[in-house]
Amino acid sequence: MEIVSVADLKIGMFVAEPDCPWSEFSFAFQGFVITSPEQVDVFQQKCRFVSIDRSRSLNEHYAAPKQGWDRSLRASPFQVAGADGDGRLGGVSSFIVSAQDKQQARRRRFLDFLHSQKDDEQILALSRELSYIEPRYDELSDALEQAFDAFAEGREVDILAVREGLRDIAGSLQRNSDAVMWLLRLRQRDQYSFDHAMDVSVNMIMLGTHIGWREHQLLELGLAGMMQDVGKTQLPVALLTKKTDLTAEERKLVQSHVASSLEILYSQANLPPEVILTVARHHERWDGSGYPRGLKFEQIGMAAEIAGMADSFCAMLKDKPYRSALGHQEALEELHNLRGKQFNPALMEQFVQCVGLYPIGTLVELNTGEVAVVIQQNRVKRSKPRLVLMLDAQKERVRTYRIIDLRDAANANLRIAKALAHNAYGLAPNDYYLG
Repeated sequence: MEIVSVADLKIGMFVAEPDCPWSEFSFAFQGFVITSPEQVDVFQQKCRFVSIDRSRSLNEHYAAPKQGWDRSLRASPFQVAGADGDGRLGGVSSFIVSAQDKQQARRRRFLDFLHSQKDDEQILALSRELSYIEPRYDELSDALEQAFDAFAEGREVDILAVREGLRDIAGSLQRNSDAVMWLLRLRQRDQYSFDHAMDVSVNMIMLGTHIGWREHQLLELGLAGMMQDVGKTQLPVALLTKKTDLTAEERKLVQSHVASSLEILYSQANLPPEVILTVARHHERWDGSGYPRGLKFEQIGMAAEIAGMADSFCAMLKDKPYRSALGHQEALEELHNLRGKQFNPALMEQFVQCVGLYPIGTLVELNTGEVAVVIQQNRVKRSKPRLVLMLDAQKERVRTYRIIDLRDAANANLRIAKALAHNAYGLAPNDYYLG
């Protein structure tokens, strides 16, 4: 930490602690990156000094911690480690470069491309937020994986690291939600339970932010999303991977994971009562058709309604033993058809607005047959996002980044024919960075 005078406070600095109580301020979070002159003015009016965390600051205010990690963007957001001046891996034959190194190079190349768009402030804002949040996203992923291991082994779990990671994610979602959603698409670990927990948690925080929730409410939402299915670790793998319909007895066993989750969380983790309550009710449904208690309407509680909605939506986007993954648009339509039945219709409308028609990272097929990935949403004309081309009309890989803005008059004849599943045409998340 570094103590600086409020007279030296700049946009991009992460304020960890002021020299007066946080209760003096009306900020949504205690600890955040300064993003506006108005925030600087507030600190200058209320206190004399603040503690700055350089490792969480942005741009020229960023400084790596003294004991750095082997994280993808710690050293420099826009340079490939070990690369020569033009970005090639000098002195290392390509055939001995590990898969992880190649993935790392793709990620940096992609960020270099974003950073090169000097005349596009929105793209630059995305690249800056990505460089800031990616190492923190990795920290949270590691903390969650350690928590899952502890749950499986019956050890007590320290939730503090998960909670702090969620605080970073919540702040990033408020500044530039596209960055976190991009990482969510690209940083999957190919472990269903782990990836699903991350997906659900981020979508819950995003919806909570959209409807005006702040600070501890968002953290509790995120914690509930990450912890609500830990009881499934107690179920037989054969049951979770069964491709045919479940018997009545098997269905009852699957539903028992809610009770198992509560038992594990009570015994191994120190969680707020609101988080436990959300976990207990996330499978209850608006029309009373859910479990374990058959609650309906307002009996369920808003947090649990958010949890159930996000859980269902994220599950639709993943491959299941009995069904292939749906595209974003298909999943949204399927979920929307359940409004007024399984889900609160008013909350459902907010969810649809929140996630958008084509969120960042969504694969889409154009009317030309070309395949692209959404790089930026269009909040006004939702059907016309900005894209990066992935496959040509013959479904062959393209080798050069090209941005297609569907709002441009030059692209008036282009339109999105359909949204695709994340792995359509054999693409994998890491391919989204190209080769």
